[in-house]
Amino acid sequence: MTDIFIYSGEKGVGKSTYLQDTFLQKPNVCGILQPRINGVKYLVDIVSGEKRRLELDNQADDENVITIGNYIFSQETFLWGKQKLSEAILTTNKLLIIDEIGPLELNGSGLEPVLSEIIFQEITLEKKLLLVVRPKLIEEVTEKYGLLDPVVIHYGEKLPLEIFE
Repeated sequence: MTDIFIYSGEKGVGKSTYLQDTFLQKPNVCGILQPRINGVKYLVDIVSGEKRRLELDNQADDENVITIGNYIFSQETFLWGKQKLSEAILTTNKLLIIDEIGPLELNGSGLEPVLSEIIFQEITLEKKLLLVVRPKLIEEVTEKYGLLDPVVIHYGEKLPLEIFE
């Protein structure tokens, strides 16, 4: 059985909120989530519950940002998220959640290069990976990261929680 799962759904349907309600601060689970809180995207560390604002209102004087389309993201928050993922690799937790792999990561930014390191080391990690990916990017993500037959679960379908324990 594969140890890589893709949780997929369109933007704004509640994927991150569902994962947060299901896995935040649960035993044997680590990683990061990207929920919207009061309309603003945050990065949340699953283990501690600590959160950092990811999405910025405007660029202002801060050059330490990443922009994609109309979105402006904090580079500092991405660095914090990558650090949390690096720490997660070293834990004995059985499930590692990465929310989400999107255009930034596909272009080598956002959570990269830590994301690639985690996925390419998956076999030796002895962890199950749950990757959040929008439907239109599933094929591109599976190709880029060499994912062979990941289990794809669409938002609204029941997550097989028993396999994550």
